[in-house]
Amino acid sequence: MYVGKEFRLIILWHFARRNFIESLLISTLAVVLYRFAGMRWIAIPFLPVGTIGTAVAFFVGFKNNQAFDRLWEARRLWGGITNASRSFVAHLKASLPDSDEVREAAYRHLAFINILRLQLRRTIPWATSKQNLHKTFAGERHELEEFGKGLERILAEHGKLLYINRLKSLNNPACMLLKVHAEHLAQLKREGALDPFEHIELMRLVTEFHNLQGGCERIKSTPLFRQYSIASHIFVHIFILLLPFGLLKDLSAVVGGPGVWLTIPFSVLISWVFYTMEQTGEFSENPFDNAVNDTPISTICRNIEIDVREILGEDKLPPKLQPENDVLL
Repeated sequence: MYVGKEFRLIILWHFARRNFIESLLISTLAVVLYRFAGMRWIAIPFLPVGTIGTAVAFFVGFKNNQAFDRLWEARRLWGGITNASRSFVAHLKASLPDSDEVREAAYRHLAFINILRLQLRRTIPWATSKQNLHKTFAGERHELEEFGKGLERILAEHGKLLYINRLKSLNNPACMLLKVHAEHLAQLKREGALDPFEHIELMRLVTEFHNLQGGCERIKSTPLFRQYSIASHIFVHIFILLLPFGLLKDLSAVVGGPGVWLTIPFSVLISWVFYTMEQTGEFSENPFDNAVNDTPISTICRNIEIDVREILGEDKLPPKLQPENDVLL
């Protein structure tokens, strides 16, 4: 998630350079053909171009609304994971006299949220932008490591390597850890460490984790419907292609003959606005893509870990993650 107060020029250039070059070449070609090759017929009335631009703006706006809904829902789901995690460990701490049992369950839960984070950041080719600009800027981080190695590292960090053989061959290791949660709570109930009401409340939280994980997986595995994503991309490029030809006659008439050269800067500027609107939705539809504007689930996991270890009464806490180049991952 980008947390800077303003976008630096290097970021704007990174995302806009392709569109800038394309619109500059198209508008320059249009001006050269119109002014020097005498091809006056290539100038088209601006009315149809403006009509297309208006329609495209509405269509792209609708797509961006849907993409923002996905991004905001992802943040709400992880907010729910944060709250439920605090409640889960606090309930365990209050219900169980054995601190070792509490610590066992708490650290298993920390492994769960971090493995879920790793699962969500696995790349799905059809759910990721072809241009991949938003990921290349963020750079390669340890989140993109081979999943098996990442799984082993997370389990080792939380003292749960005993689960590695059980989890590494599974399609959904995070879900398996929730199953271990349920088995552990059932065992504590049978042993009399938990009364039925405490067991029901803790299992309600485990069920809540299942629901929250399912919500995240639904967003991850279901891209924004392709008819909206692909159509908006095509419509924006059609508008950008026609725009300089619609500006030729109007700018030439208003400013005079040399005024036709204003077609180039105005075309580049208007094209950049429309292209940026289209990119905003494209790069926001998958909030777990390890990119600049995604949900900062690494930061959220670290904050949960700090809260959980404070509830356990630990003093040596990990530091909070800080933005790198104004980006929280």
